[in-house]
Amino acid sequence: MNKKEEWKTVYDVQSYVASLSAISDCNWNQLEYWVNLHQDGFIYKLRHYYPMFSEDDIHIILLLRIDFSNAQISKLFHILGSSFRIRRSRLKKKMNVTCESVTDFIKSLRLE
Repeated sequence: MNKKEEWKTVYDVQSYVASLSAISDCNWNQLEYWVNLHQDGFIYKLRHYYPMFSEDDIHIILLLRIDFSNAQISKLFHILGSSFRIRRSRLKKKMNVTCESVTDFIKSLRLE
């Protein structure tokens, strides 16, 4: 399963991404397209409400949004878990998240 047209569920997307050793720009575009299509334009709105986010920030949020674990994201970005925790902490500050878990915040985030 490698075409975005074949992705029906989040599990399909996760399986495809987990099979990659690295994510190309084309893969990111496919992922963003799928999330926007199935989650009411989430990435489009995220870019609008948080214009200060880097592409890496958007990609991390996208992966957290579709239930990737910290370990899985670290592996995809080819970084140590401790480095990912620092990135996640910086992301939490950029978003002004006051709750304990930025992951829970992202999963429940609704943008209008």
